[in-house]
Amino acid sequence: MTETTRDHVLQVARQLFGERGYSSVTIREIAAAAGVSPAMVMKVGGSKQQLHADATPLEPEPLPRDIPLEGLGEVLVRRMLTRRDEAAAEPWLRAIYLIVDAPDPVSARREFRERFLSRFEEGDSGPGGQAAREQTRLQADQLACLMVGLAAGVRTLRLLDPATTDTEAVVADYGALVQQVLDRLAPTA
Repeated sequence: MTETTRDHVLQVARQLFGERGYSSVTIREIAAAAGVSPAMVMKVGGSKQQLHADATPLEPEPLPRDIPLEGLGEVLVRRMLTRRDEAAAEPWLRAIYLIVDAPDPVSARREFRERFLSRFEEGDSGPGGQAAREQTRLQADQLACLMVGLAAGVRTLRLLDPATTDTEAVVADYGALVQQVLDRLAPTA
């Protein structure tokens, strides 16, 4: 099997899984669309579950962990609107579909939390203990809800159309909402 064949099968699987979800796509359909045998698809993936994992679209470059929380609200919103304008993958929105349709939703939720929220849930082993950790987790959840909501609004519902909306005003306004949650996550000295 050449790397080109592997890439082609993964590209076809990515498209089909993205359009119809994990449970609605068969190995035979992937093979037919890729112009290869079902055996070749299995050779690429090993199993349908592994093929799904390998075909998951690549995410945009994550933010470096050392970017300070101050001003991060606008950065997160601007990046999302830029991805929309460039028709790039939107990880906050895709997370919903990947979790709902995942072969193992519990692991998918855990992976989402690790990828998207772990930075905001770190630390706080000082005063307050368990109560402080629970509060931090709640605030990280609120951040995720704000970002997923914006992602659904601008991508699925096509709200805040860039042709008729002042993008800088959206960045400032929505970024301020996100920043309010981020500010509560900032460690207090």
